[in-house]
Amino acid sequence: MEDYTFSKSTCEKYTIRWGSYGWAVFTIDEATGLFNCQSDYGDYNYMWPNHGRKSFKHFILELARDTSYLLKKVSKREEFDYEETLKRWKLVIIDARRELLCNKRQARDAWDVITGLDDYSGSLDILIYQIIDSDAINDVWDDPLDLFSIKTDYSPQALVFANEVMPMFAEILRKEIESMEKEKAPVRAGAEKELSHLDCTINLAKVEPLVDRAWAEEVLERED
Repeated sequence: MEDYTFSKSTCEKYTIRWGSYGWAVFTIDEATGLFNCQSDYGDYNYMWPNHGRKSFKHFILELARDTSYLLKKVSKREEFDYEETLKRWKLVIIDARRELLCNKRQARDAWDVITGLDDYSGSLDILIYQIIDSDAINDVWDDPLDLFSIKTDYSPQALVFANEVMPMFAEILRKEIESMEKEKAPVRAGAEKELSHLDCTINLAKVEPLVDRAWAEEVLERED
């Protein structure tokens, strides 16, 4: 066996639950920039060893705001977008007619083929076959697949993860960072004396349970 090296570091795990069934488990490693999440919206992972921020948690706060970059790293555009694909194909016909690559009848026949695909059965292969096998399409385009391209997008699960789950995790990290920074902040001279003169009388009848208040704040601050 060849020589090898290894390193060991400690990761932090955050378990989030919401609603009746929603859950996500985040694992991050400050030393290596490892990001890992298992959730009911899928599993996502990547590593940013050279993120260039004050800490990896600071980087994750930025990551949660840049959903486009996040999705590009942890997911793939493999979900067939039926509606956008049909719109793209209709534009191909419009452009061909505008550039006089086909006559009015040919454009209308090709348009009817595209609009006739609205009864999509769920099979991308069948949809492509209908384009290739169409006389109206082949009457104008020698190789229709060169122009009638497929539009893909991130899966609905990945989009929910980026737009709803990640902001929850980022909010947890933001509060954690703020708390740590307050603990490290130096106490201003005379501040302790000032605090000793504050009126600390509390009306217990008006104090809500801490757990309920924390949960309410999390729900209210959650993005739609």
